Amino acid sequence: MAPVPSDIASRLPAGLVARMADDADLERMVEFENRFANAARWESPAGVRAFFRTNPQPDRLAIVVERHGEIVGQGTVSDGGMWASPDGSWRGGIRVAPDWRGHGSAKALLALLEEHARGRGAKRFMTSIRGNEPEGLAFATAQGYAEFHRRFDAYIAVAAFDPSRFDDPDEIARRAGVRLLSYGELARARAGDLETMQRTLIAMFWEVGKDVPSPAPMPKEPPPFEQARRMFFEGPGMDAAATIVALRGDTPVGMTANMVKENGVAYTNFTGVVRAERGKGLALAMKLRALRDLRERGVRLFGTTNDEANAAMRGINARLGYVPDPPTIMVAKQLS
Repeated sequence: MAPVPSDIASRLPAGLVARMADDADLERMVEFENRFANAARWESPAGVRAFFRTNPQPDRLAIVVERHGEIVGQGTVSDGGMWASPDGSWRGGIRVAPDWRGHGSAKALLALLEEHARGRGAKRFMTSIRGNEPEGLAFATAQGYAEFHRRFDAYIAVAAFDPSRFDDPDEIARRAGVRLLSYGELARARAGDLETMQRTLIAMFWEVGKDVPSPAPMPKEPPPFEQARRMFFEGPGMDAAATIVALRGDTPVGMTANMVKENGVAYTNFTGVVRAERGKGLALAMKLRALRDLRERGVRLFGTTNDEANAAMRGINARLGYVPDPPTIMVAKQLS
């Protein structure tokens, strides 16, 4: 357990101890964050562990602040590993338990995180603040951060969804000359050359993803195939039955990639359609197919996140009946 610099430790309230987190702290840190999350924002400790196993981030810094061995605050910052942005943006976050706020812990953590990122060439420090936590925005503003982007989390109660308000998703696809398959069905159909299909899907995702509004640019190229395959197709971040692929012939032209967490909440990691196939209702059709699967399985909530500028996808979700949370506010500070 590595100590933090003494000048940081000395700024903490009496009785609190700060140290660099080690690998064994990961699940505890996820559980601490989950204490302040609703059901839709809850993260699986095992899922987060799998994410970092697939996406190692050697420059990531994590700090825990403890009292009698219990975490009461924490902070992290990273370039994102395989998701590192070419513009030099790093993303971090701080969480302090309510009873310990206002005593300098967050400010001390932030100073160390910024110093770490700056020392490794970061150009900008980004963080996100939930819309229902105005005190977080006030703190960030006081530290020199400014809003530059907004995102919306939205959720639909799956059991209450009425599919009769929409055309059958497979019929929508047929009218466009396209067919829909779950990733599980596609993997079975292409078992003999699954790697070829996976490579095609990754390339399509990277092509489409560059058109999706986001707080920072995507990496210009996808990660090495083996790493990408583990991330996108083999971990808990993909549910094979609820992930739907649109195909024209044998060529994928769209996908909605979804996961189902242990608490019975599903979440969309990505929905997109290649440019030539947009405007044909394929994103709606894929979402409807996913909702049908989740409803049959008894999933409670289905969540997604869209950037404010992504009016098309937000419009589809509103039509389906998603209810948005207050916006997540992205703030940033230039480091160099």
